[in-house]
Amino acid sequence: MYNEALELFGAFSSKCKTKDAKEAAAIGKAEAFNGLEQYSDAIVEADKALKITKDKSLNGHFQKALAQNKSGDIEGSKTSLERVMALTENNQNISERASNYALIAALYERQLNDIGTAQEYLNKAKQLDPKNINVLIQEGTMYSTIKDFNRAFQIYDSAQVLDPNNLELATARVNSRLRMLEFKYGTTKAQELRNKMTVDEKSLICADLNTSKALGLNDMNKDLFLALICNQ
Repeated sequence: MYNEALELFGAFSSKCKTKDAKEAAAIGKAEAFNGLEQYSDAIVEADKALKITKDKSLNGHFQKALAQNKSGDIEGSKTSLERVMALTENNQNISERASNYALIAALYERQLNDIGTAQEYLNKAKQLDPKNINVLIQEGTMYSTIKDFNRAFQIYDSAQVLDPNNLELATARVNSRLRMLEFKYGTTKAQELRNKMTVDEKSLICADLNTSKALGLNDMNKDLFLALICNQ
């Protein structure tokens, strides 16, 4: 996976012309190198992102901190993480600061598998911007990923009260509902799921699928699942 990402970002970086695109390419390569445990290369790419942004790339500092930590440079890692926090805390735009906290949470979840710290930063984001649906979707999906489905759907339900017609939220609900069923029954095959699901489970997944489709979701696999499971 990480090797493929490196190839993609390598091809992408050769075509980048804007600063944002160049930063994104460098960050993508840094994250891939961290995943491959090639920490010196990760630091090189993170430094490229920091140079492009004049030391203002939050993700650049995070990728560098991770690489430094994994390669034994604990003090350097602490310094890089301090820059992450300084960039976030000093941002006077409340919405942007909340988004930065959410980004930090995503990085802790995805790269360090540290759900506790991720939740702390999501809490900070929610305190600053309590009606930010994207933060709630991220939080719900985080718990779905670790198979805490009850908590995931509690969060999705709270988000749905705020924005009942949000396509991204509806899609997250469908994906989590499918993940829950696949985990419970040990199969990803729609035919097998149809034969194993309870009546209530079919009702819930069909309701979520129909809602997402009505809101504009265009996904052939989910359309096939809907036809097989729900349109009978």
